[in-house]
Amino acid sequence: MTAPAVDFPIVWVEADDPELTWERDDMHMPFAVAPLSADYIQVLTDGMRYGRTKVGNPWHLHVRFWNGYVYMTARADRPVVDEDEAERAVAENQRALIPTAAAYWHERAMPELRAMRDWFASLDVAETDLAGLADLWVEGWDRATRAWEIHFLAIRAPYQVTDDLADLYEGLVTDAPPGEALRMIQGQAHELHVVDQGIDALAGIVASDPDLRQAFSEGTPSVDRLADMPAAATLLDELAAFLGDHGHLGGSFDDLGFATWSERPEMVLGDVKRRLATGGPTSEERRATLLAEADRLADDVRRRLADRPDDLAAFEELLVHARTVGPLTEIHNYWIDRLAHAGVRRMALQVGARLVAAGVMGDPEDVLYLSRSEVETVLRDPEDRQAMIAERRILHERQKSMSAPYRVGKVPDGPAGADRFDGARFEPEQDGRLRGTGASGGVYRGTARVVLGPADFGKVQRGDVIVAPSSNPSWLPLFTIAGGLLTNTGGVACHAAVVAREFGLPAVVGLGDATTRVRDGATVELDGTTGHVTIL
Repeated sequence: MTAPAVDFPIVWVEADDPELTWERDDMHMPFAVAPLSADYIQVLTDGMRYGRTKVGNPWHLHVRFWNGYVYMTARADRPVVDEDEAERAVAENQRALIPTAAAYWHERAMPELRAMRDWFASLDVAETDLAGLADLWVEGWDRATRAWEIHFLAIRAPYQVTDDLADLYEGLVTDAPPGEALRMIQGQAHELHVVDQGIDALAGIVASDPDLRQAFSEGTPSVDRLADMPAAATLLDELAAFLGDHGHLGGSFDDLGFATWSERPEMVLGDVKRRLATGGPTSEERRATLLAEADRLADDVRRRLADRPDDLAAFEELLVHARTVGPLTEIHNYWIDRLAHAGVRRMALQVGARLVAAGVMGDPEDVLYLSRSEVETVLRDPEDRQAMIAERRILHERQKSMSAPYRVGKVPDGPAGADRFDGARFEPEQDGRLRGTGASGGVYRGTARVVLGPADFGKVQRGDVIVAPSSNPSWLPLFTIAGGLLTNTGGVACHAAVVAREFGLPAVVGLGDATTRVRDGATVELDGTTGHVTIL
């Protein structure tokens, strides 16, 4: 066991915590989180337990929050005699879900998710007394909990079928790059392309009007400025419709501290401005290219199996399933991760505004520095918490500046375990090159832009290489103008990799610490096939 760093003190929660290996979730929550976000992450973890239990997985993730950072470990809740056999049983249980996965998503999951979206959207706290608002607070968290239960059941079949497709492909094409097999399911029509088309349409409205073009050439105009421009009436109507459909995007990570597009429409307007300045192929042109490549790869498999009719039939069946439900590996993030985040954050800020009026806090965002149970308590019995909140804000700022180790507790020798979602972590090579997982093919050289969140999006210009902790569908607009992507975390099936392939963006993921090793403005060359990155 390694001792915690002096500047990262750890108080163990349970007696056996030091004997377990705890890994920081730097993909979904790369920064220190405030108390309400910690409670939200616990809801996420509870959803994981639900999904794993449904497929008989004995290993459940347990979460700890040390200095505001999120650490997890997996341990079996029952004796496991043969670990390999237990893993095979889980895989078979997940395969059994594949034929019905699409029906489950469309007929059961989506109605519940739309009901959750509508509930949060219609929540009106102004006419509810504080005690009644406490009841709504509890209900909102219960609805988010249910969304995460759906999440971790709905993803079982999609990830299994993409794993099976990759295993089959890599068994046939022995020198296949890590992410190549999953290109066979790219380009399918779904929500990510609808979002891309929507931004294309907004940019088209601006491009067609000289007054709007002038306004955007001078900077990203605010909604208020556009409201004073007669020429912007159609743009604002279309922007409102776009946000009505997709405004729950914007949160960069599973941290309630990150705002949504609905809260800050200037994030979308900034994306429109970048698209205007860069040009490039349309959404449909990109998708056509992706579909052609997917078919080319599938045809190659068919040629290899031409004299093996049974194997060919099995491949065709697997490919149909993979193209039908495989995209849920990313669509679920749009409908669950981002939607639940947006709903809980919106509710929290509304409650925060009421608590400001009640003298409990000084700013609606102060609610993020109370726990879920503390918010319910002050709703039922209002009491000034401003001094405590001020102390927690100071602590949170100090925690954000800490250097959090990737592992704590019993740290084994060698690299962390890896799978297609969260790939292996490699040490830099002797020649100084960084090494990660090649997630989206192509060699590219360009200027690196370190992007830690929406505040940095404006730095990215056409052809730049995004260097980020991770990404999700909220980052989609950047992918249409960038030339390459590097992330600290992930494997070939992670969110960053899936979206990169959907936009034909060369990408290397799982680099560990690219955001600190690569200087903003440096020239880098990345190989999205081999996973090598050279800082020039």
